[in-house]
Amino acid sequence: MAVALFVVRATITPEQQEAFGHWYHHEHMPMLLQYNGAVSAKRYKKIMGDDKYQYVAVYEFANEEVFNDFMKSDHLVKLKSEYDANFGDASEREGFGYVQVWP
Repeated sequence: MAVALFVVRATITPEQQEAFGHWYHHEHMPMLLQYNGAVSAKRYKKIMGDDKYQYVAVYEFANEEVFNDFMKSDHLVKLKSEYDANFGDASEREGFGYVQVWP
């Protein structure tokens, strides 16, 4: 089965960037990786382009079924809730799902 990706693009205010990065790396991503079938988590900072989003997080799931289950899970509800509690007023974000089509 093909892997599936959950891609989240986000902004953060300049005042919150350091706290956001620390929280994301030490709390948010490790918590996401506790989900059974989550394979990896990576985070990137924009270096070019006009897109308003400064950061992209890419989460890999074992397959599309695991991804779909994750999207309906209490685990995701908790992740979103903690994100909003910590940075909801200082951040915008949007998420996308992808499934591998080649190779």
